[in-house]
Amino acid sequence: MINMMKNSVLLLCCAALFACKQPAQKQNSADTDTAKIQTSAANKLITPGRSIGDIVLSEDVTNVSQLLGRPDSSDAAMGSSLMVWYTGHKADGYRTSVFAHRKMGEKDEIISRIQKILVNSPEFKTAEGLGVGSTVDEIKKSYNLKPTSDYQNKNGKVQVYTDLDKGISFEVDTAGKCVGVVVHQPHDTAAAYFNMH
Repeated sequence: MINMMKNSVLLLCCAALFACKQPAQKQNSADTDTAKIQTSAANKLITPGRSIGDIVLSEDVTNVSQLLGRPDSSDAAMGSSLMVWYTGHKADGYRTSVFAHRKMGEKDEIISRIQKILVNSPEFKTAEGLGVGSTVDEIKKSYNLKPTSDYQNKNGKVQVYTDLDKGISFEVDTAGKCVGVVVHQPHDTAAAYFNMH
Protein backbone atom coordinates (compact mmCIF):
# COMPACT_ATOMS: atom_id res chain seq x y z
CA MET A 1 0.00 0.00 0.00
CA ILE A 2 2.86 2.37 0.81
CA ASN A 3 4.47 1.60 -2.58
CA MET A 4 1.16 2.33 -4.29
CA MET A 5 0.92 5.67 -2.45
CA LYS A 6 4.52 6.55 -3.37
CA ASN A 7 3.82 5.73 -7.02
CA SER A 8 0.64 7.82 -6.98
CA VAL A 9 2.44 10.79 -5.43
CA LEU A 10 5.28 10.42 -7.93
CA LEU A 11 2.80 10.24 -10.81
CA LEU A 12 0.99 13.38 -9.57
CA CYS A 13 4.30 15.26 -9.21
CA CYS A 14 5.31 14.32 -12.78
CA ALA A 15 1.92 15.41 -14.11
CA ALA A 16 2.17 18.72 -12.24
CA LEU A 17 5.69 19.31 -13.57
CA PHE A 18 4.61 18.54 -17.13
CA ALA A 19 1.60 20.86 -16.79
CA CYS A 20 3.81 23.69 -15.51
CA LYS A 21 6.21 23.40 -18.45
CA GLN A 22 3.50 23.40 -21.11
CA PRO A 23 2.57 27.15 -20.91
CA ALA A 24 6.24 28.15 -20.82
CA GLN A 25 6.81 26.34 -24.09
CA LYS A 26 3.80 28.06 -25.63
CA GLN A 27 5.08 31.41 -24.35
CA ASN A 28 8.47 30.83 -25.94
CA SER A 29 6.75 30.00 -29.22
CA ALA A 30 4.74 33.23 -29.04
CA ASP A 31 7.91 35.20 -28.27
CA THR A 32 9.57 33.66 -31.32
CA ASP A 33 6.60 34.57 -33.54
CA THR A 34 6.64 38.16 -32.22
CA ALA A 35 10.38 38.42 -32.87
CA LYS A 36 9.85 37.23 -36.46
CA ILE A 37 7.12 39.82 -37.01
CA GLN A 38 9.28 42.61 -35.55
CA THR A 39 12.23 41.57 -37.74
CA SER A 40 9.97 41.50 -40.77
CA ALA A 41 8.60 44.95 -39.92
CA ALA A 42 12.15 46.30 -39.48
CA ASN A 43 12.99 45.07 -42.99
CA LYS A 44 10.16 47.27 -44.33
CA LEU A 45 10.73 50.32 -42.10
CA ILE A 46 11.36 53.74 -43.63
CA THR A 47 13.63 55.75 -41.33
CA PRO A 48 13.91 59.36 -42.57
CA GLY A 49 17.49 60.54 -43.05
CA ARG A 50 18.81 57.01 -42.46
CA SER A 51 17.38 54.02 -44.34
CA ILE A 52 14.63 52.16 -46.12
CA GLY A 53 14.48 48.56 -44.95
CA ASP A 54 17.98 47.09 -45.00
CA ILE A 55 19.38 49.76 -47.35
CA VAL A 56 21.27 52.41 -45.37
CA LEU A 57 22.44 55.85 -46.50
CA SER A 58 26.23 56.43 -46.72
CA GLU A 59 26.95 52.70 -46.91
CA ASP A 60 28.87 51.10 -49.76
CA VAL A 61 26.47 50.53 -52.66
CA THR A 62 27.90 47.03 -53.18
CA ASN A 63 26.01 46.05 -50.01
CA VAL A 64 22.75 46.64 -51.90
CA SER A 65 23.87 44.40 -54.74
CA GLN A 66 24.68 41.69 -52.21
CA LEU A 67 21.23 42.16 -50.69
CA LEU A 68 19.10 42.50 -53.85
CA GLY A 69 21.30 40.91 -56.50
CA ARG A 70 22.26 42.38 -59.83
CA PRO A 71 20.25 45.53 -60.67
CA ASP A 72 17.65 45.32 -63.43
CA SER A 73 18.77 48.72 -64.70
CA SER A 74 21.79 50.90 -64.02
CA ASP A 75 23.45 54.05 -65.27
CA ALA A 76 26.77 55.54 -64.20
CA ALA A 77 28.78 58.64 -65.06
CA MET A 78 31.34 60.91 -63.39
CA GLY A 79 31.46 59.05 -60.08
CA SER A 80 27.69 58.71 -59.72
CA SER A 81 25.44 55.74 -60.33
CA LEU A 82 21.72 55.03 -60.36
CA MET A 83 20.62 51.42 -59.92
CA VAL A 84 17.08 50.05 -60.10
CA TRP A 85 15.63 46.73 -58.96
CA TYR A 86 12.10 45.63 -59.90
CA THR A 87 9.96 43.11 -58.05
CA GLY A 88 10.13 39.90 -60.03
CA HIS A 89 12.60 41.61 -62.39
CA LYS A 90 9.65 43.03 -64.33
CA ALA A 91 9.62 46.74 -65.24
CA ASP A 92 5.96 47.00 -64.24
CA GLY A 93 6.73 45.66 -60.73
CA TYR A 94 7.49 47.68 -57.62
CA ARG A 95 10.78 49.54 -57.85
CA THR A 96 13.68 50.12 -55.49
CA SER A 97 16.12 52.75 -56.77
CA VAL A 98 19.46 53.70 -55.24
CA PHE A 99 21.58 56.71 -56.16
CA ALA A 100 25.23 56.49 -55.11
CA HIS A 101 28.23 58.77 -55.49
CA ARG A 102 32.01 58.54 -55.09
CA LYS A 103 33.87 61.36 -53.34
CA MET A 104 36.72 61.91 -55.78
CA GLY A 105 40.01 62.88 -54.15
CA GLU A 106 39.00 61.41 -50.77
CA LYS A 107 40.86 58.51 -49.15
CA ASP A 108 37.94 56.14 -49.86
CA GLU A 109 37.15 57.43 -53.36
CA ILE A 110 36.87 53.87 -54.69
CA ILE A 111 33.74 53.35 -52.57
CA SER A 112 30.46 54.51 -54.04
CA ARG A 113 28.28 55.62 -51.10
CA ILE A 114 24.48 55.58 -51.07
CA GLN A 115 23.05 59.13 -51.23
CA LYS A 116 19.38 58.50 -51.91
CA ILE A 117 16.91 55.57 -51.76
CA LEU A 118 13.49 55.44 -53.47
CA VAL A 119 10.75 52.80 -53.12
CA ASN A 120 7.25 52.66 -54.58
CA SER A 121 6.04 49.52 -52.80
CA PRO A 122 3.24 49.97 -50.23
CA GLU A 123 4.96 47.39 -47.99
CA PHE A 124 7.46 49.98 -46.76
CA LYS A 125 6.16 52.31 -44.02
CA THR A 126 7.49 54.95 -41.66
CA ALA A 127 7.13 54.47 -37.89
CA GLU A 128 3.89 56.48 -38.23
CA GLY A 129 2.58 53.94 -40.78
CA LEU A 130 2.98 56.31 -43.74
CA GLY A 131 4.10 55.34 -47.21
CA VAL A 132 2.82 54.58 -50.69
CA GLY A 133 -0.97 54.84 -50.61
CA SER A 134 -1.07 57.44 -47.81
CA THR A 135 -2.69 60.78 -48.60
CA VAL A 136 -0.67 63.98 -48.60
CA ASP A 137 -2.91 65.27 -45.78
CA GLU A 138 -2.06 62.23 -43.63
CA ILE A 139 1.64 62.73 -44.34
CA LYS A 140 1.52 66.45 -43.48
CA LYS A 141 0.39 65.57 -39.94
CA SER A 142 3.83 64.06 -39.27
CA TYR A 143 6.12 65.90 -41.68
CA ASN A 144 6.79 69.55 -42.55
CA LEU A 145 6.46 69.21 -46.32
CA LYS A 146 7.47 71.73 -48.95
CA PRO A 147 6.96 71.18 -52.69
CA THR A 148 10.42 70.76 -54.22
CA SER A 149 9.97 69.44 -57.75
CA ASP A 150 7.66 67.53 -60.04
CA TYR A 151 7.80 65.10 -62.93
CA GLN A 152 5.46 63.38 -65.37
CA ASN A 153 4.73 59.66 -65.25
CA LYS A 154 2.33 57.61 -67.39
CA ASN A 155 -0.59 58.72 -65.17
CA GLY A 156 0.19 62.44 -65.19
CA LYS A 157 1.99 64.91 -62.97
CA VAL A 158 3.67 63.80 -59.74
CA GLN A 159 4.55 66.46 -57.15
CA VAL A 160 7.51 65.81 -54.86
CA TYR A 161 7.16 67.10 -51.28
CA THR A 162 10.23 67.17 -49.04
CA ASP A 163 10.92 67.51 -45.32
CA LEU A 164 14.57 68.62 -45.52
CA ASP A 165 15.02 68.64 -41.74
CA LYS A 166 14.13 64.95 -41.49
CA GLY A 167 15.59 63.77 -44.80
CA ILE A 168 12.51 62.36 -46.51
CA SER A 169 10.50 63.12 -49.64
CA PHE A 170 7.08 61.89 -50.74
CA GLU A 171 6.02 61.67 -54.38
CA VAL A 172 2.31 62.49 -54.66
CA ASP A 173 0.02 62.00 -57.68
CA THR A 174 -2.79 64.32 -58.81
CA ALA A 175 -5.28 62.40 -56.61
CA GLY A 176 -3.23 63.39 -53.53
CA LYS A 177 -1.92 59.85 -52.91
CA CYS A 178 1.71 58.97 -52.24
CA VAL A 179 3.22 56.93 -55.09
CA GLY A 180 6.85 56.88 -53.91
CA VAL A 181 9.01 57.57 -50.86
CA VAL A 182 12.60 58.82 -50.95
CA VAL A 183 15.09 58.93 -48.09
CA HIS A 184 18.18 61.17 -48.19
CA GLN A 185 20.46 62.92 -45.71
CA PRO A 186 18.77 65.73 -43.76
CA HIS A 187 19.45 69.20 -45.26
CA ASP A 188 21.01 67.67 -48.40
CA THR A 189 19.28 69.78 -51.03
CA ALA A 190 21.33 68.30 -53.88
CA ALA A 191 20.13 64.78 -53.08
CA ALA A 192 16.59 65.94 -52.32
CA TYR A 193 16.20 67.64 -55.71
CA PHE A 194 17.90 64.94 -57.82
CA ASN A 195 15.32 63.20 -60.05
CA MET A 196 15.59 59.40 -59.90
CA HIS A 197 13.12 58.74 -62.76
